[in-house]
Amino acid sequence: MASIVVLLLLLDLALVIIALVDCLRFKEDEIRTAPWAAWMFAILLLSPFGAIAWFVKGRPVPKVELRPRPVFVAPDDNPDFLKNLAAAIRENNPEGGQ
Repeated sequence: MASIVVLLLLLDLALVIIALVDCLRFKEDEIRTAPWAAWMFAILLLSPFGAIAWFVKGRPVPKVELRPRPVFVAPDDNPDFLKNLAAAIRENNPEGGQ
């Protein structure tokens, strides 16, 4: 039983340290829902709930840059393809269609 309590205390300590280091990495204007100092006190005083709350509600959301997807145009909608096709047909059939 004592080993379980020690394990839980070590997990709590690890979670608090990770949350503190993570909170220290960000500038105050990047942090959500509360000032930086409030998060530090919450992480330290409300262990482990403050650390969990930091990861759920305080940590900044990473910015995701979306790359534009290439637009696929079907061959029959592509004017360049149609011009090339008409030129190729004229080259291969100089009589005009018969």
